[in-house]
Amino acid sequence: MALWGGLSIVDGATGPHFSLNSLYLLPLCLTTWCLGRLAGLALGVITVIVTLYLNGLNDGVSAQASSVPMAIVAWNAGMRTFGLAFVIFLVSAFRRTFDRERATAHIDPLTGLGNRRSFKRESERLESSARRDDRILLCGFIDLDDFKAVNDQHGHAAGDDVLRLVAEALVSAVRPYDVTTRLGGDEFAFCLAVRDEAEAERTAGKIHRLLMSAMDASEWRTTCSLGAATGRTVEETLGVADKAMYLAKSSGKSSWVFWTNDRK
Repeated sequence: MALWGGLSIVDGATGPHFSLNSLYLLPLCLTTWCLGRLAGLALGVITVIVTLYLNGLNDGVSAQASSVPMAIVAWNAGMRTFGLAFVIFLVSAFRRTFDRERATAHIDPLTGLGNRRSFKRESERLESSARRDDRILLCGFIDLDDFKAVNDQHGHAAGDDVLRLVAEALVSAVRPYDVTTRLGGDEFAFCLAVRDEAEAERTAGKIHRLLMSAMDASEWRTTCSLGAATGRTVEETLGVADKAMYLAKSSGKSSWVFWTNDRK
């Protein structure tokens, strides 16, 4: 709005013979990009009125109204409105496409969970929030047991069904604002903030229990191993959780291991 106001002042000061019409596209495009199509259209209407008045038509509309036919005034206003509306709709459509592609770039297409890039960004946000609220982080790794056998025996379509099943169970086991991801292959991860280590251990056990129940109820009857840990930073906590997960797999699979800071 400051840019638009400045242009209007300069446009009025330079008189009707020095046109700045094209420069009005910059604040219009910025408004549409940042605030949406309706805000852009509203500013576009104001721009048409102001530019018609400032760029020569003020002579015909005010002091010498009879010298400029109203049909010409209406035609010029219509053409400017059409041109600005076209630009506004074009910028709005590009912004929607941009937002859709940006969102897709952070989503695993098979499961709908966040991917590695999304997990890094969201877990860092969660770390800052937990530090501010004096909470600790609970991070966990999930690895499906003998997943390759499902693909070999039943085909990759069955394997995809298992991955989607695990993703749905994981989302239902955590809160909407907790961070979940498919890291790749048959590996998943989660990160959330909890009050204390007792709550963290209960939550880790609950997640593993719900995952096992969902997989046991499916026709594939697969299992998973889960490693979870608590900590203050995402990087450190994930490293400990990764070690806990490998311990769970080496101890017989279908199990979960939870490590606190003093037990790692």
